[in-house]
Amino acid sequence: MTSLVLLRHAKSDWPPGVPDLERPLNRRGRRDAPSVGRVLATRPPLDVVVTSPARRTRQTLEAVLSALPVGLEPIIDPRVYDADVSSLLEVLADVPAAAERVLLVGHNPGIEMLATYLISNTDDHGYRRLLEKYPTSGLAEINLQTAWTDLSANCGELTSFDIPRG
Repeated sequence: MTSLVLLRHAKSDWPPGVPDLERPLNRRGRRDAPSVGRVLATRPPLDVVVTSPARRTRQTLEAVLSALPVGLEPIIDPRVYDADVSSLLEVLADVPAAAERVLLVGHNPGIEMLATYLISNTDDHGYRRLLEKYPTSGLAEINLQTAWTDLSANCGELTSFDIPRG
């Protein structure tokens, strides 16, 4: 069974004159991102990591990966930045078929929309929390019943929704 972990980047700053793509993490984001890594360190290892090229997602991922026991080389994919569901599905279709656990680090609303698109167990408490708000550092894990190339609506089951804080 394959598993997709969706992470919304940690809290970012809004410095004047800085383009959106270059916005850094703020103090809270720098504090929370390692907590995401600690949560992921208690779970099965990741096979593939894909992230947006935005500075805040790369900074989040750097802190997350530093907490994991095995080093992974992230794939920086521009299609993840400002992506809708169809763009994110295209990104995931390019994941190697042998990958069992994939972490996708991106932005809202795309990450939240992808989660709600894929999840079939909508009566789950975690799903209701996810719908209320998918905050920064929100981490949804979805078990999938299909190959990466065949992802479709309601093809997965939400196994956890965490909001790690530092």
